[in-house]
Amino acid sequence: MFEKSCGTIPYTIKDGTIYYLLLKALDDGYCGFPKGHVELGESEAETALRETWEEASIKPILDSNFRCELSYRMDNGNDKTVVYFLAHFQDQKPTHNNGFEKHEYLILSFEEALNALTYDNSKEMLKSANEYLMKR
Repeated sequence: MFEKSCGTIPYTIKDGTIYYLLLKALDDGYCGFPKGHVELGESEAETALRETWEEASIKPILDSNFRCELSYRMDNGNDKTVVYFLAHFQDQKPTHNNGFEKHEYLILSFEEALNALTYDNSKEMLKSANEYLMKR
């Protein structure tokens, strides 16, 4: 079976430094970016924005010029693809939305975020996103 999710790599800039928003699960410590399943009739971008709102209560602006896909086999045997967009937020504080998962919110520099992410494929994606932002 195939599953598809979409999410964002949220970032903000403060005093000329780029900071990334990571979500750290309170139950198992998994640290990653906001993402979730595509709902019927939703575009990838719509899913990414909805999931970011549901999981962090921020409304970022997507950069459609940066799109990254991760594909892997899940523990249940299903194949999964996750599409991520780079997404800028400013002057917004991540917070919990009632009825959705509870996370710890980490706003970290590139190096700190790289060390905090759980999976290597997420780390590689962050490196690509950071290189893209540094060239702009």
